[in-house]
Amino acid sequence: MALNTTTGIHMKRRWKQKDLRTLEKKRSKKKKASRKKLLTTSDDSSTIMPNAKGIMCGYRQDIRDCKKKQSPKGLYLRSSWEANYARYLMFLMDKGNIQRWEYEPETFWFEGIKRGVTSYLPDFKIWETLEQDPYFVEVKGYMDSKSATKLKRMAKYYPAIRVDLIDKHKYNEIKNKLSSIIPNWEYPSI
Repeated sequence: MALNTTTGIHMKRRWKQKDLRTLEKKRSKKKKASRKKLLTTSDDSSTIMPNAKGIMCGYRQDIRDCKKKQSPKGLYLRSSWEANYARYLMFLMDKGNIQRWEYEPETFWFEGIKRGVTSYLPDFKIWETLEQDPYFVEVKGYMDSKSATKLKRMAKYYPAIRVDLIDKHKYNEIKNKLSSIIPNWEYPSI
């Protein structure tokens, strides 16, 4: 029994710490079991599911980049924004505005960095013409400190390489102009 200091009345504790820990463990096990069941019972290889952060990632069968080897499942993309931007690049290729694009083809390492961000993997590599050097594109809806550090270090260690940022405003501009024209455009579920 615990003494309530404001009223001076002895009260029973409703939950003990041990009981709360046991309850939390049971909830955690249920959550893991239901997620495991969802993952193992899915027969469709193109299933798009949320990752730990709730971002919709998975294989998109309608998207093909210009790499020589391609999975029969389609291209694995880490978010619906990246998937939609890939569809936009396919649209630009069909129109002849770009010659080629690849998804996450190259990792850049920051030599001499001992802590923090030591590498950067841009989302897309794009060739407007095959004679010109390609440039890279990063699709970011939210710029966290880690992503900002990657872009700063990229500019410092690889100043000759162009990296364009597709932020929320540029993405919405593309979405508003072309989402009705580009097939299979993904809209977030509310």
